[in-house]
Amino acid sequence: MMNENTSMKQRLASMAYLNIGNQSISGSNRSRRSSWSDSKKVWNVDDESENYSDSRTLILKKLDMYYRTIKRQILAFQSLTTGLFLNHLGQEKHIANVVENVFCATAVWSLRQCYCKIDNDQGRAHELGQAAVKCMRGILICWMKQSNKLEVFKGEQSPKDALHSKFNVIDGSEIEGIDEVGQLQICAISIYLLTLAQMITSNLEIIFSIDEVNFVQQLVFSIERAYRTPDYGIWERGSKYNTNTCELHASSIGMAKAALEAMNGFNLYGERGASWSVVYVDVDAHNRNRITFDTLLPRESASKNTDAALLLTVGWPTFAVHDATLVDNTVRKCIRKLRGTHGFKRFLRDGQYTDLESEDQRFYQETEIKKFDKNECEWPMFFALMAIDGIFKNNSAQVDEYLTALNPLLRRTTEVTPKKPCHASSRSNNSELNSPKPRDMMVHYYYVDHLKQQNSSQSDSSNRNNDQQRTFSCSAEVLYGKYFLFGQSIWIICQLLNDKILTISDLDPIRRYLPPCDRPKQNSRYSSIQDSSRYQYSLNIPKTISNQSYDSKKQTKGSIISNVTFSDLVIHIVAISESVRLQQVLATYGIQTQTPKQIEPLLILPPAELVKAYANLGANKKLGFTGRPERPFGVLGTCKVYRISSKTVLCYPLTFETTDFYMSSDMTLLLDNIRSDLEFITKCWRLKGRPIYVIMLRERHLRGPQKSELLELLTQIRQGKISSSICVRLERLQTAISSACIEHLDFLNTSICPPSDWESVAVAEYRNTNDTGHYKSLTDVAKTPVLSEDIDYNNNKFKTFSQSELRDYICDTDISIVSLKDHTLATYELYKNGGLDWMIKENYRVRNHLEHLMKEAGTYQNWAVLRFVSSLLHKMVDSLAPAVTNLLVRGKIVTMGIFGHEETVIDKPMRPNEIFKILYSENIFGRSIFHAVLLQELLINIAVFMNTYPQLFNGILKIRLGWILEAIKLELEHLKTDPDETVTLNILSPNSIKQLLDYVLSTDSQQSTQQGGDSSEQRSAFQKRQMDGAVSRVPTNFYEHVWSILERTPGGIKLCNILLPQQPTLSDMTDYELNFSLKIEEMLSRVADPAYRCLVVEMFEAINVLLKRNPELRFIQTLDVNYLIDEAVKLFQQQTNSTESYQDFYNLPISLVGGSTGYMIRVIINYLFNATIQKSDTNDLNINTNIDVCKIS
Repeated sequence: MMNENTSMKQRLASMAYLNIGNQSISGSNRSRRSSWSDSKKVWNVDDESENYSDSRTLILKKLDMYYRTIKRQILAFQSLTTGLFLNHLGQEKHIANVVENVFCATAVWSLRQCYCKIDNDQGRAHELGQAAVKCMRGILICWMKQSNKLEVFKGEQSPKDALHSKFNVIDGSEIEGIDEVGQLQICAISIYLLTLAQMITSNLEIIFSIDEVNFVQQLVFSIERAYRTPDYGIWERGSKYNTNTCELHASSIGMAKAALEAMNGFNLYGERGASWSVVYVDVDAHNRNRITFDTLLPRESASKNTDAALLLTVGWPTFAVHDATLVDNTVRKCIRKLRGTHGFKRFLRDGQYTDLESEDQRFYQETEIKKFDKNECEWPMFFALMAIDGIFKNNSAQVDEYLTALNPLLRRTTEVTPKKPCHASSRSNNSELNSPKPRDMMVHYYYVDHLKQQNSSQSDSSNRNNDQQRTFSCSAEVLYGKYFLFGQSIWIICQLLNDKILTISDLDPIRRYLPPCDRPKQNSRYSSIQDSSRYQYSLNIPKTISNQSYDSKKQTKGSIISNVTFSDLVIHIVAISESVRLQQVLATYGIQTQTPKQIEPLLILPPAELVKAYANLGANKKLGFTGRPERPFGVLGTCKVYRISSKTVLCYPLTFETTDFYMSSDMTLLLDNIRSDLEFITKCWRLKGRPIYVIMLRERHLRGPQKSELLELLTQIRQGKISSSICVRLERLQTAISSACIEHLDFLNTSICPPSDWESVAVAEYRNTNDTGHYKSLTDVAKTPVLSEDIDYNNNKFKTFSQSELRDYICDTDISIVSLKDHTLATYELYKNGGLDWMIKENYRVRNHLEHLMKEAGTYQNWAVLRFVSSLLHKMVDSLAPAVTNLLVRGKIVTMGIFGHEETVIDKPMRPNEIFKILYSENIFGRSIFHAVLLQELLINIAVFMNTYPQLFNGILKIRLGWILEAIKLELEHLKTDPDETVTLNILSPNSIKQLLDYVLSTDSQQSTQQGGDSSEQRSAFQKRQMDGAVSRVPTNFYEHVWSILERTPGGIKLCNILLPQQPTLSDMTDYELNFSLKIEEMLSRVADPAYRCLVVEMFEAINVLLKRNPELRFIQTLDVNYLIDEAVKLFQQQTNSTESYQDFYNLPISLVGGSTGYMIRVIINYLFNATIQKSDTNDLNINTNIDVCKIS
């Protein structure tokens, strides 16, 4: 076969290849089947000695050769019953792997695409197509048997409820005795959905019924939250430590992103589909996956610096990202770290299939991963994958490079069709198929053969290092007829492309390889996710931010580099006034608005109503499916126009939702959120049409001191420019809708959702307002007083009241601005006795009264009452889980707790109910009712700052919310002008807390020292240490410095009675690994005082400088950091006679002369040489002399 291929390549050397499939196809009409009778358009024959007939004969011979290859190497192992392909490389028998089966089906389908160009194909196109359909439907049916798991998983994302990725190849049942380990593979579902879209686009019929349509919709639901679902990855190993732990994988998220793009608005019945066979995707979920994926790249996960699975993600078959810089960085990193002489490693320290791995041990011990370093197996199939990537990029040099490297690695074997008919294809009776022929087979892997290497080293007379020459041996499965179908499928596709029989457009009918704006447009009836063709560019502009505390007299300004994306996107703003009175008031300022009645018959609904509408999507009683999970729609989803049951509906964003968290009651924060929403839409809008942003204006918005800020924002909107990067246009709704992005919810009908359900929803909220009257100015609108009084719920006058007295007080006393606090405390005492469902009077419970108090507190802007009541009602922000994920994917760790008490570490994405349990546990809510909601405020604001100004978090690996809240309290005390003034966080508005957080994060000791501005003059050294310690900030390369110290400390490092041993730490981890940094942070978290933590960091830095400049020094005994700090403080006390030694030491500047560093250096040197004296039993060393010898400056 090899000689035959070579001769054919030589014969076709003069043929120029034209890619006829690259033209963009309008619409979804791809019914015309291209023919090899148009061969001159495909094969340009320049050699006059060869005519058209000869070239057609060559093509037919090649196709016949590949047909026989597919029959022998792929279809011979397809089950007659399920259509699945047998994976016979594992220890289990009769196992079919989903990912491998999808690639096998793709290889068969690829050859079918070639035969579709031939008029007289002898039925082979149909045969190959149906074989691919049989496999895809086999996977679908296996999954449909687990519909109960899918229903639970789409809401919980728990590994135990995940769809299985392995099935019995005979009957499609779950594997007996197999556990849930490795089953959660987001990538498996994503690749399946992506391939499903490709095959249906090529006119294959795979989905047969509405039940299957609903099931595919449920699969989409299950991957929408891939951005916060840790899984086992495509290799089923989880983290690289192989300890049965899941983690976020960039490859899984990227494949989910690509699958969502392919499925959005896709008709599963193809060209003949109906409106109810269309798949819908949450555009906000897609955007979160996109942001998370782009943030993770080029890293694969927390434990894997890179992974060969990323080659499948940024290239064929996924093409999940089209940012050339991001793709190049990812691919280059894979090549630099993973490429070997015999293929690519899957990831560093991958021990699977090595001769060092124990065959009967599923998981590794914590200390054994080091032995796999530089002993990983190398997989040749990635060379074929890189060749395919080169073909898509039209990079012939890359194709030649990897094919040249791959050819010597292939194995020539003699194939015979298996005798067992149960796995054979139905058309394997041809006598030629049973005749032995030599074939090129993809080797499963090459492993480092230590036995052969040891024998070779012993026989060699020269003394050489084994690391200089590693001996590889190939896996022997292929020699016994056990083929690596995954790799063989990729190799066949690579050959089809390289021989120019298969075009890249045949392999990718939906044009994933093209940028989204250049892909064929789908039916305009449904929205399509695509990169906008607008001009976008980024500039690094120093942006001045103002850090304001509650005291407006004290302000600081810092310059932070902000990446601003400029776009010509115009956002349509529709302003809706809740009453005619408010409309008239705003009209006097030239701001035109509409009332809900004026926009009829168009409807504006709360976001919760849209969630109810989508609850019917994918619902199926036979399969036990409910509809879309009750997830709130983000700002992108609310910017679309919806056609629901012959009605046109819009939704206003969650920003204006009055039933949401109390933060929406802060007018200043609301305006800031509006600006953030508009900036977010400008950056992230990827849909066809212009977004419509609905602003809901209520009379209470003009009753506070921030009314001038609201009018200023509305004036900017009227003028059409919010900022240099945000363009808006204030429009009437009837005008804006003509150019909007319209989504038709055809899955709804009058039987499911009657029209009466939609008519009064938008107006009901405003019927209590007076639409009569003539108001000419803002003075006619009542003003809202602002109160500042904290709540001491542990000591109040109602503690001695009986339950009947408490009920009488609540029922007989009107709620006013004066009695609001007393009503709250009285209700709290009843809450302690019976909880939220305790009766106050008939049909009126504690819960009802607290809800009423919350509304009144929002009107009076009483933040202490608002926070207290919200916490009692166990309120939680909807976007809390995405906020946590946003921090985690940027390499941060989050802890929740109260300063000075136990903290809960969040190192992987969590579901909202899990976060809810942490916040309202005894550890937080039980210790402080206010902290349960203050921590939510803090988390949301930190996530916003992380997106906007990530530079604020430089040097902060672990975000300890309780400690940051303590830093804000310290800053609040520092900014007080009156020492007798009592100001607590509970009474501050959410916007004030946000500004304080901004001030704390943007002012660290390093910036203050460098800028030398007002902030550094105001802050003492003690306060700087408190701030840095409280926000857990460390210097640049701090963790690498600790690694260097540990390398020269055989006894390990001791801090707060916690020992970090040198071994196996150095063996199991690397200095650049995130897990090592987290281990150091875990030790630092034992320190209870922020200022002392800062001293610990300074001590490590001083030790690093000393060891770096004196490479001959090392610690003989255990490095006890607490002991060194105590000795430094004692030395300071001896020389200064300080009465408060620690407090005065905290106030020392960080300097060698006259500062804390000088004392630390002297103590470190004394510690080093005292240990040397004890070790060598020499007593004639002069410590002062040694100090002079050491280079520290």
